[in-house]
Amino acid sequence: MRHPTNTRIIFAGSPQEAKEKYLAMKIKSDDPEPKLECFKVTELDDFDLSADFNFVGEISVSPPVMEKIRRDPDRAYVLYLMEEIIK
Repeated sequence: MRHPTNTRIIFAGSPQEAKEKYLAMKIKSDDPEPKLECFKVTELDDFDLSADFNFVGEISVSPPVMEKIRRDPDRAYVLYLMEEIIK
């Protein structure tokens, strides 16, 4: 079963730029084929910028994350890896 890991907020002008910035971080994964998820918060129907918590894909973002997103919501992307947890 896949689980979300390594969530980051990236400010970018496009989904492609956000993904490139995330991949440039060289985040390590034990999953040989992790799936990168990318969401622009202003394009999510149920995202409430004034709320303390929001759901983005498979994750919930907390008040400190929302504070960061509010700095520049038009350029804010939430990215994370969906990884097969290998034990």
